[in-house]
Amino acid sequence: MTDTQAILTALCDATIFTGEGMEQNHALLTKGGKVVDIVAQARIPADAHKIFLTDHILAPGFIDAQVNGGGNILFNNAPMPESCLAIAAAHRRFGTKRLLITCISDRPEITAQAIAAMRAARKLDPSILGIHIEGPHLGVERRGVHKADYLRGMDEKDLHLYRREGDEIMLITIAPENVSPDQIKTLRQQGVIISLGHTGATAEQIHAALAAGATGFTHLYNGMGKPNADSFVPADAALKDRNSWCGLIADGHHVSAELIQRALRDKPRGKIFLVSDAMPPAASDDPKPFDLYGETIHVENGACISNEGKLAGSAITLADAVRHCVKIGIDLAEALRMASTYPAAFLGIDKKYGKLLPGYAGDVVGLKAQSLDIKNWTNELQN
Repeated sequence: MTDTQAILTALCDATIFTGEGMEQNHALLTKGGKVVDIVAQARIPADAHKIFLTDHILAPGFIDAQVNGGGNILFNNAPMPESCLAIAAAHRRFGTKRLLITCISDRPEITAQAIAAMRAARKLDPSILGIHIEGPHLGVERRGVHKADYLRGMDEKDLHLYRREGDEIMLITIAPENVSPDQIKTLRQQGVIISLGHTGATAEQIHAALAAGATGFTHLYNGMGKPNADSFVPADAALKDRNSWCGLIADGHHVSAELIQRALRDKPRGKIFLVSDAMPPAASDDPKPFDLYGETIHVENGACISNEGKLAGSAITLADAVRHCVKIGIDLAEALRMASTYPAAFLGIDKKYGKLLPGYAGDVVGLKAQSLDIKNWTNELQN
């Protein structure tokens, strides 16, 4: 614990969004990396170090379950602890206080290196919650930019590798046509969270995967078709299932405003959460083209585009996603929950993260009230 963490700190003059509601004319008290209390301005303890954030909104730190890269680094291209740390630091500047570093479809040795790198990095940076393994157990039909040569079923070596250690989070995106219900059950017994994505599975296959223990759908609508009246697509099952969560990329390119609004209508409240699906240009002051599977990916009008014109992840942070949601008419409080409270519930960490209430982690994001830009105060508050 640093000296600044041991100090009782009062964040004053801001609107406080707790994850449950907005508090006016109150101060947020933090100490030792945790929320201590929310008190009226007149009841701030005399020994508290005050930080004044007039015309700001304080919200729970964002939690991103799908971060492929950031700060001009792609994790797959450099599956090392240093990459994890640099990517997490880049996103932290924009309010993402906790994340899952993400490894996309690759050779088995790269996936193994990525898991080892995550574990080494977590010892130095607890903001890295764990890893999201998005492939290679995906469907070829809806693979997106995932390299077809790497896509395959799951074998015993994979099952041995995919085991959660300690309190890390291991999330794996699979296609039900490539992974059996029995394999899903085994993974769940090993502490793995299963999400369905990049799939052309039938309704029966998806229902069997959910019954076996899958609890989520990866980037809703993308890699699973968009609902239509003529034929079943996996997105239909994602929207109809009442118990599962759906990640969603709100960048103005992956999903239309109409489909985002439909998802919020069709799913129970709390079951749609934001992900960035961030690639190297995200969280960078000087975004650059990057290499993916030997191909140069460029940023065009804020989107990462392959030579074939396919979307190759995003160039956003969760702060960008929150702003986009507000822009298309979603209530700010709900957009903030989608970036913090709801992903915490999906990942099973909602007793510690995703709210600003006494006993919760002191992960605080400060947003300017008008622009919703992130306010970064320096070493006065260490979370």
